[in-house]
Amino acid sequence: MTTKAAHAQTPALILTPHALEAADISDYLLRRGYPAVITETRLDGLAAALDSSARPPHLVFFGFPISNPDARDWLQSAMAKEWRIILINGDTTEPELQSLPMLSRPFATPHLDAAMLFLGE
Repeated sequence: MTTKAAHAQTPALILTPHALEAADISDYLLRRGYPAVITETRLDGLAAALDSSARPPHLVFFGFPISNPDARDWLQSAMAKEWRIILINGDTTEPELQSLPMLSRPFATPHLDAAMLFLGE
């Protein structure tokens, strides 16, 4: 368990339409010592996660297709707030997304470890 994970006061968000993927990432984060993990598998539930009155999440795993305008808008809003985001299936050449750590499906624990290391976790 890292010091950052042990002291994270805000939850990690897992935003993906794939329930099993969300469960796998959640289990991974809980094993690493994250005290709270929130998952959302529906696009219409993403608005609450952007609530500007709430503290920002510790980190975000974002797995909705960025070809969907609502998902893209959410991602761009989170990026504008400088949230720490790991893009799932982020095989993209779009310059504005190149700075994000990316996971390609299917992924395993070593891939998650590498993305977390990229964020300094």
